[in-house]
Amino acid sequence: MGTALVAIVVAFMGVNAWRLRRRLRALRVLPVGPEPSPGMGRSPEGGDHVLLTARNVDVPADVAQAAERYARDNGIGLLDLLPRDLPVDGALDLTRHTRFGAYREDVFGMGRGACHAVLAPRRAVVAAGVGEVGDLDPDELAEATARLKLYTGSADVVVAPIGGHDQTAFRRARMRAMALVIPQTLALPQTLLAMAAGYLLVVAGVLLAPVPGLLLALWYCAVPALVFAGTPVRPRDLARVCLLRPLYVPVSIVRTLTAPRTRWERALLARREEARSWYREQIDRGVGRFVGPRAQECPWCGSASLSRHVVARDILQGKPGRFTMERCGGCGHVFQNPRVSPEGLAFYYKDVYDGLGDVLAERIFSSNTSWYLARVAMVRRATEPGSWLDVGTGKGHFCRAARTVLPETRFDGLDFGAAVDEGAQRGWVDRAYRDEFLTLAPDLAGRYDVISMHHYLEHTSDPLAELDAAAKVLPPGGHLLIELPDPESWFGKVLRGFWVPWLAPQHLHMIPIANLRAALEHRGLDVVAEERREADQGPDFVASAAAVVNRLGLDVDRPWWPRVPGRREYVGVLGTLALAAPLMGAAVLLDLLTVPIARRNSNAYRVLARKNLG
Repeated sequence: MGTALVAIVVAFMGVNAWRLRRRLRALRVLPVGPEPSPGMGRSPEGGDHVLLTARNVDVPADVAQAAERYARDNGIGLLDLLPRDLPVDGALDLTRHTRFGAYREDVFGMGRGACHAVLAPRRAVVAAGVGEVGDLDPDELAEATARLKLYTGSADVVVAPIGGHDQTAFRRARMRAMALVIPQTLALPQTLLAMAAGYLLVVAGVLLAPVPGLLLALWYCAVPALVFAGTPVRPRDLARVCLLRPLYVPVSIVRTLTAPRTRWERALLARREEARSWYREQIDRGVGRFVGPRAQECPWCGSASLSRHVVARDILQGKPGRFTMERCGGCGHVFQNPRVSPEGLAFYYKDVYDGLGDVLAERIFSSNTSWYLARVAMVRRATEPGSWLDVGTGKGHFCRAARTVLPETRFDGLDFGAAVDEGAQRGWVDRAYRDEFLTLAPDLAGRYDVISMHHYLEHTSDPLAELDAAAKVLPPGGHLLIELPDPESWFGKVLRGFWVPWLAPQHLHMIPIANLRAALEHRGLDVVAEERREADQGPDFVASAAAVVNRLGLDVDRPWWPRVPGRREYVGVLGTLALAAPLMGAAVLLDLLTVPIARRNSNAYRVLARKNLG
């Protein structure tokens, strides 16, 4: 048994080393030459570019000029300079989470980097609100890097002849600040648990089968050298790490966990504790006050035949409360009853898409590009619009993706929050409307060939009024694109309150496709296309399992929890992570087994309708 374990561990380590080495080999080396580049600025006082640097990092003038020249010649907006001798931990942390070749081609994701030096256009630095550009802590530079790419689009990481520094004291905060995974707090435990698991497997191999185990230990020591062999990165501590790896790994884990809080972490903690006081006051007053009286009639058809359909919780953030969705026996409409009040919605929306939840929301929306492009493709089969209004646009992530395939189309965005103004600053929407659609509709009549409402109607208090407004705004022949979660999904019936698309308490109305079709036709819009499977939002069981793990307490820093997280809460996170592996594995298996059902039962649908010419 011990020999078999050793063989398996050796194989897995070899495959992982090959995977990481392949990623590193995709890195390009910055060509440093004598060609001058006038106007290069390392500070806001001059030049078209700004070089942001971490504390004690020195970038020679010729390297800075070469970086600007490389960015200009290759059309790169954000350029991260990765030191050739970057220490092993820093290089591996970045490589585990970044496929450098794909990153170079991805104009939609958030920024990644080695947290030493980053070149960015001055306009992007100003628009992103980045103040200090020199002597930054590595985690502060990580946060700036992640954010700046949202303003530049294109980005690359290149190996440069600058000195690398040991950033172990900032490792914990750096990985979180760069939002490497969802949620951000998972990046560190994910990384350290993987390190600890590999280490413990080697120890187990030595104990169970001493001779093969010692060979495994030698292999374990050699793996870092194999990862970096033939790549442009040569860590300054590679020989020491390989020679002392059985001692180095546990020491590295302990140093990471016990490092003092950084300036960035202290600022984040202060924001969270300030929010905790506010949430504590609100929760102590009772969340029951956020729920209004129960409606006696269906808001869609007026029928009094109502029955409880599902009771759901806030699985997105884990805020307290239980929310009932009722179903109309007359038309099948599903709606929140009793409904959360406007004051309650403000409580439950707070820190979801902005504030403390801004980075997480950004990370999620930036990864949905394939869905955005599928929506555009549906419209292009019917029309080539000159103007498009996206209602409920947020920061305009959809518009950013859509304009890559419709470069001549004007994309405007409408939302009631400040996010739409930031979308305009980033250049993602051509014009930002900040208000309710029902309020602005009279002034928008006839301006747009296409109006889109992607996962918008279910959030509104009166979806029929929203449809009335859209019908009036569209000119004859104009198109209305709507995407909604499907309340008739088989998965929603099976998973009940843990089905993610219920998204309580944000979703007030869940509209069956037949109801939407009839409502559109009643308003003079003919349905020209429907998509169900193509609109699917991803595996249902995996999403629900992730929601369960999240609700169990994966992110203990949430300020609506009753107290500041301590040792017990962090131990609970480890327990949650231990549970997550078998739970997610079972969810993946269930999603695979139900593929035939998923082909016929989507969790969302799209409808494209055209306004009558008469």
